Amino acid sequence: MQTPAPDLSQLKDIHLPSPVTDLPIAFGWWLLLTVFILLTIAGIIYGLKRHEKNKTKKAALLLLSQQYEQLKKHKDTQLFLQQSNEVLKRYCLDKYPEAASLSGNAWTSFLNRQSRKPYFDADVEKAISQGLYQPQCEYDTQTLFSACVSWIKNNKESSND
Repeated sequence: MQTPAPDLSQLKDIHLPSPVTDLPIAFGWWLLLTVFILLTIAGIIYGLKRHEKNKTKKAALLLLSQQYEQLKKHKDTQLFLQQSNEVLKRYCLDKYPEAASLSGNAWTSFLNRQSRKPYFDADVEKAISQGLYQPQCEYDTQTLFSACVSWIKNNKESSND
């Protein structure tokens, strides 16, 4: 006996589920996206502040290097002493405004207090504190240059930075 063929026209169509969408995303993904954006903004702000902070340092080191090259050409040690001191003062005007009026031993004491270790030996300290006011001062130019570069690179950070 044969069973009659079912009438397919009586069957209902298959209902497919609605397609899966990417939105709205789950709360965890929103939180992760927010944290990522905040960290990116904080990183950009930190980078800009660091760049601005180092701009003065880079300019001072460049100027000091140019003046040292001039010293090698012209052999004017007194001029180099004055220029080195000027670079230190100009750098300090930006970082330590209270140092603007210092001179002599107070100036060298200030430089030593603002460094992590002593960069200026006794001869260089004497040249910076007293040699500026003499017609001719004997000191080692390489030692002065190295001390100034080291001090600018490694001085203590001011509390307002």
